[in-house]
Amino acid sequence: MIVVELRNITKIYPGGIVANNNVNFDLKKGEIHVLLGENGAGKTTLMKIMSGCLTPNKGSIIVNGRNVFFKSSMDALKHGIGMVHQNFTLIPTMTALENIKLGLMDKKIKVDDLVRDVENIFSKLSFPRIDLNSPVYMLSTGEKQKIEITRLLLRGVKVLILDEPTSMLCGFEADKFLDLLRLLTLEGCSVVFTTHKIREAMKVSDRITVMKNGRVITTLKREDVKSEDDLVKLMIGEKIEMKTVKHEVQFDGTPLLLVRNLVVADDQGVVKVKNISLELHRGEILGIAGVEGNGQKELVEAIIGFKKPLSGELIINGDLRYIPSERELGVAQSLSVLVNSIIRSLNDMDFKGKWGTINMSGVKKFSEEIISFMNMNIPSLNMLVKHLSGGNIVRLIVGREILKTREILIAEQPTAGLDVRSAYLVRRNLIELASRGVGILLVSSDLDEIMELSDRIAVIRNGEIVKVFSRNEADPKLIGAYMLE
Repeated sequence: MIVVELRNITKIYPGGIVANNNVNFDLKKGEIHVLLGENGAGKTTLMKIMSGCLTPNKGSIIVNGRNVFFKSSMDALKHGIGMVHQNFTLIPTMTALENIKLGLMDKKIKVDDLVRDVENIFSKLSFPRIDLNSPVYMLSTGEKQKIEITRLLLRGVKVLILDEPTSMLCGFEADKFLDLLRLLTLEGCSVVFTTHKIREAMKVSDRITVMKNGRVITTLKREDVKSEDDLVKLMIGEKIEMKTVKHEVQFDGTPLLLVRNLVVADDQGVVKVKNISLELHRGEILGIAGVEGNGQKELVEAIIGFKKPLSGELIINGDLRYIPSERELGVAQSLSVLVNSIIRSLNDMDFKGKWGTINMSGVKKFSEEIISFMNMNIPSLNMLVKHLSGGNIVRLIVGREILKTREILIAEQPTAGLDVRSAYLVRRNLIELASRGVGILLVSSDLDEIMELSDRIAVIRNGEIVKVFSRNEADPKLIGAYMLE
């Protein structure tokens, strides 16, 4: 039985970019339907239309056999359709419980009853306990995700759309999340799961729809997919070799970054970084491996100057650039791609004209360089960033920072949210930067990425560096054991 059907959906954004071109898609009761495609394929736009966040230029939505028209996400919720976005819609300064209650403002429910209902959902879905009185900004990505899902289930949602839900989860967390999807279907939900990760599509799907350039290429039953290579060819059009070669680094001279006995607290005064010491050398990629919420965020914030340490010493010997894991910190959504290309480099001599003006020809040249470098497909440099796909926003930030890095780069989740081809491009260029003498502090939830790129790997747990591995010593099982002990 088909519960939702999208027919002949076309969506054209301002500036003329065609995000969806005559797309047909359907979801059956109790299934997990994976929507697979590269960044910019049109997956998120299609799901925003299905969830009422966007209206199509053309096409129709059918729910349980009846034509419907959604003016807002609230209309979709009334028909049992809800979406967990890649960038969460929770209010960071409010508690988890307050955020859940905010999503139920149109329903009268006592706090005690709400807590009981939340705990029932947590129990049914085997969620670990979350402090409902904790501000959202103190929760891990996985915990925020569970709060988003819970508040939709409390509204009686039967169609759950999850947009790139594993992009910020480390390996075992992602596997747990995929197991959760099957539990959700047993609780009566039908699930759409958008991703560019082929392994995940193969593991969890009942059906797979592949999108490319705003169109549906094909829809397949999982049992009809013979190998991952088949999906790669459909998604990308070719099989690409993605091998990177990392050369040995000789540690000599003064470190570019020196951290000594650093102690950092979060905004609630809880110590998250406990006497951490580390060195980053010229030409080195130092990987920080750990389950999210173990102090990585506070360590990075102290290094880049966002947060003042309680004690310890930080010595930075060079110009520092930063790729933030929270992508909204890296762009101004209401400004153009052109402006965002130089938003962190306004004092750069390449962009200075006469009498204090901006050299617009230099700005345009650099913007075009980012577009070319990261293979971004956009109609105009004047396009507002808020109209870009999530993947293209990541490409813009990562490309800008890589091209402007001269000495030190703090790369926080640099490939999260990128498809396989774009992620390979970023990894290859991080290695190229290191070969030119740049020191890179790589903070990633992707252990494979840490293993592939790092010269040394520092494992962080409970705010402490518990073990440092050389490249030759690194073993994923051993690293995982130190992360979880």
